[in-house]
Amino acid sequence: MDQLATLLAACSSDKDRDRLQTLIAPSNVGDNKNLAAVIESLFEQVDQSDFSLSDWVAALLGFDRWLENKRIAARPVKQMISYIHCCTLTLTDTLLPPDLTKLTHNLLEQYGFDACKNVTAG
Repeated sequence: MDQLATLLAACSSDKDRDRLQTLIAPSNVGDNKNLAAVIESLFEQVDQSDFSLSDWVAALLGFDRWLENKRIAARPVKQMISYIHCCTLTLTDTLLPPDLTKLTHNLLEQYGFDACKNVTAG
């Protein structure tokens, strides 16, 4: 899967690469077919935004750390990607885009993440 290799290459460190592989493991996305669909969706979202793949990967990993800090075990990756996409939509075209990881974290802190609302802490 070339897209998976490209996605992993967008990580800034081996530690991030390992974390991303754990995050997008078939156990979090359903199976290998769903994994391909999730990765394809991520690439589509990146293409529609003003942010690079590395920005998106960093934001996704930051999201994962936020869930970990909140002691939330669930990792609904597809919904996490959708949330980051919504974060990109909060920006106006007249401003320089901020750091996507910080933007995502700020909105998570302000609004939370309803996809994990009924999930107990792990």
